[in-house]
Amino acid sequence: MAQEITRLRDLKIGARDMFTLPLDAIVTEDNFNPRNYRLPENREHLDELKRSIRELGVQVPLLVRFDSETRSAVLVDGECRLRACRELAKEGTEIKGVPVIQVPGNNEADRLLISLTSNTGKPLSKWEIGGAFRRLIAFAWTPKQIADKTGYKERFITEAMELTDAPDDEKHLLSEAAVTPSLALSVIRKSGGKATLILREKVEKAKAAGKKTAARDTKPPRNTLKDATFALFKSLSEGEIADLDNTDVEFISVERKKLTALYKALNPAK
Repeated sequence: MAQEITRLRDLKIGARDMFTLPLDAIVTEDNFNPRNYRLPENREHLDELKRSIRELGVQVPLLVRFDSETRSAVLVDGECRLRACRELAKEGTEIKGVPVIQVPGNNEADRLLISLTSNTGKPLSKWEIGGAFRRLIAFAWTPKQIADKTGYKERFITEAMELTDAPDDEKHLLSEAAVTPSLALSVIRKSGGKATLILREKVEKAKAAGKKTAARDTKPPRNTLKDATFALFKSLSEGEIADLDNTDVEFISVERKKLTALYKALNPAK
């Protein structure tokens, strides 16, 4: 006989324990959260959270684990909400408690994985999440394993770890959306220690052109392909292959014919 549904709990297929805990019962682990609170975007996010919590309270439960040694609730996900509540309490807003859900988090790698995949709060930026990836790599995880567990592509993981090593000045430019991650990576790879200066120059140039964000130019300069083809064509001249052995001469001769045809195709007679 079908169960009569008269209340919401009649529809449930499982349950998770949720508690309300006082703020001082929740502790955080130093350097666990990959979020960079020095960045302007995160300060703005905290201020917005404070306005919301002041009016509506904490709507999304924090994730915590129980530490049997210290007998305390250790935060796994939700530091922005916790920080916002603590700031409000210091400013005089009464916060009796916050909702939390207990999660296992048996080791640091598991806890990092939970924080990366919890789908709560403000998403981590690419350069912030790279710090979590680096820590998983330190636990002997491979980029493929991280990709399989988190759903991120391996290329994203590699690029994120590159960006997390960038100086704070460059992260500020990324945080302010003054430059795109693609441009930042390109300049960092090519220019190293001079990247910040070059990125700032590109930002100023973009502003002068009326653009909010400096982006990488994905279109090759005009005639680049033609110029490269012509340069290769010239480099394979008979004079430059005269000293090579017969096998190389035969190979290069074939390649030269291919390049000749390509060059003619790119430079049709006028």
